[in-house]
Amino acid sequence: MSIRLRSETSGDEEAIDIVNCRAFGEMDEANLVRLLRTYYPAFDRRYSITAWDDEQLVGHALFTPAQIRLMGKTVKALAVGPVAVLPESQRTGIGGELLRRGHELGKRDGFRLTFLLGHPEYYPRHGYKACFGFARVTIDTENLPPATQKFHRSPVQLADVPWLVERYAAEWAEVDFGWLWGMNLNEWTIPCVSAMLWWTEDGRRAAYTLAKSGGWPQESKWKMMLAEDPMLAREVISTIKPKTLEHHPSGWLAKNVLDPKWGTAEVNASRAAMACELEEGILQPYLQALESNEHLPGFCNWPLPFMLC
Repeated sequence: MSIRLRSETSGDEEAIDIVNCRAFGEMDEANLVRLLRTYYPAFDRRYSITAWDDEQLVGHALFTPAQIRLMGKTVKALAVGPVAVLPESQRTGIGGELLRRGHELGKRDGFRLTFLLGHPEYYPRHGYKACFGFARVTIDTENLPPATQKFHRSPVQLADVPWLVERYAAEWAEVDFGWLWGMNLNEWTIPCVSAMLWWTEDGRRAAYTLAKSGGWPQESKWKMMLAEDPMLAREVISTIKPKTLEHHPSGWLAKNVLDPKWGTAEVNASRAAMACELEEGILQPYLQALESNEHLPGFCNWPLPFMLC
């Protein structure tokens, strides 16, 4: 088998869908690639790597440009996934070749690391180390104080985006592997995701909330809240009564909004949450801080397309 690697070009989309569907036995990964291609502004075909055996596409790996937080700084990185190889072509080294090509392109273009959620037995063979995890806020809705304010809700509009970017930066400023979102409206609202602004009766932004479609009042679907005023944030929490939110203990919400009487935040490291250095030594200060218990594991807040897959 002679494998040829190249970046995705127009017309490859159907073959990429087929490879991802056959590799994973479902459509989630194929749909993720479609959604990122359509809605995520940083999607770049150069980092969508395809593997060909003659005229047949046998493998695909997507590397998505990201700005993440690491030890108080913003770092240029690539998020990896999905990585897919046709079942009959697996265990032949194609996956490793796709990863190496993505790493080579990343180094060439100034990306400093790659990160992913993946198989903890496979990816370490290709330079990945487990180093971050999963975070959660748990809310005891029985002990929430009653809401005293009324709000109205509205869809996210372009005029809201600067405020969202500011509040997002504040939320994730001290969270390692926090994926910063930008000024494109599609980063804040896409079809089948319930993204809303909450407004006070006197016209102030109280909060932005994010849930899977159908999230209100189905509290189990709530994902995230951004706010500026802790009191108003608590009022929105008391209104929607979410049982969980995906926030980190080092984030703005955990530090400024949660009351230990009804809310706690935690982060747990995961063997599946891994990163690979493209710039030698970029992870060392962070890893040393983890080993000495001076630092909590990071948490990646994946963009909206990942919510749907």
